[in-house]
Amino acid sequence: MVQAIMAPEFVLGFATGQKVEAGRSVQAFRAAGYPNWTKRHGFYANMGGFVLQPRGWCSFPINAKQLLYLIQQGYTTYPTLTEKEVWDKSKADGFQKTLTCLQTGWFIVQTVGRAIQHLPVTTLELTTLSFVFCTLAMYFQWANKPLDVESPTIIHIEATVEDILINAGHRASKPYQQTPLDFIDDQSPSWLTEVQPHLRFRRGPPERPLPRFTNDRFPVIGAGPEAIIFFFVDMVYCAIHFIGWNFDFPTPIEMTLWRASCLAMTICAVILWICETYQDGHRVGRWRRWHNKLFPESHRVATMSSMEKAERAAVFIPVWEVAVMIPVTVIYTLARTYIVVEIFLSQRSLPADAFATVQWTEFIPHL
Repeated sequence: MVQAIMAPEFVLGFATGQKVEAGRSVQAFRAAGYPNWTKRHGFYANMGGFVLQPRGWCSFPINAKQLLYLIQQGYTTYPTLTEKEVWDKSKADGFQKTLTCLQTGWFIVQTVGRAIQHLPVTTLELTTLSFVFCTLAMYFQWANKPLDVESPTIIHIEATVEDILINAGHRASKPYQQTPLDFIDDQSPSWLTEVQPHLRFRRGPPERPLPRFTNDRFPVIGAGPEAIIFFFVDMVYCAIHFIGWNFDFPTPIEMTLWRASCLAMTICAVILWICETYQDGHRVGRWRRWHNKLFPESHRVATMSSMEKAERAAVFIPVWEVAVMIPVTVIYTLARTYIVVEIFLSQRSLPADAFATVQWTEFIPHL
């Protein structure tokens, strides 16, 4: 809740990353000969919808990459769960979503109506409008994600965990942090595996293997169309705050701080997007693939398997990224904190017309 209030675009980033991961699972499954796998299956798998029950061991969740590996290695068969059955597990209420969209739509209409009739719009209304924009974008990104699934799909296999690890060879030699199938996909980068060990925080659920996914995986959006869409939405979100550039603030210093915070938010968002897009391009191997297409004579990574090995060996959060992210995140947090505080402080001194309502009859043609 705090993150959604302080940085709703970060929540949108998580939603975008989850959608991208679901899309990557669709590509992987269809390339393996399973055309019925959909984004809903991908969302369902990556949120822990499939639980593996090996022989002689406790059960644990598996994601889409791990499930595909088990299928390709012959440990299990392709699940018969259809897209409709996946969606039937969701607790999403269509009426509730429709009502929410109608309420937010009515708020947008009221705000536009006030602007047309030259009535003041408060900083609280302006910030709410930015929240509404991000919320609608999140609804779109999570349109195919099941909500509040309580009963996972259990996959029973005859093989033991030892069988899987031994057959995997050297790649499964490292101790796992979350589940025994970390050698396939260890949920990196995540708060649990990349951040908490260095902060001496309590590292999530104490059970190993994890009984559920912690849902703290940082979004790896990549450098594709979704990254551009996310950047556009983020810039619109920041731009909405610039509408209050010349609002009537209680004091001149508050106006100056508002303007400085708007500029700081936007600049930090651009820096964060550039850094993450560049590094995500390495994480998913996009830059290497483009380099190999442009310079085939220097192509040294010939096979997809070797590309995957190089990709897995890459550092997900390098030192340079941390060095850039820490000060940028601090500045963004200070700017965002001021804006959240100011939207309430500014209510102490509002112009009289801020309490006037929109005269809707003026929009109706009449004599």
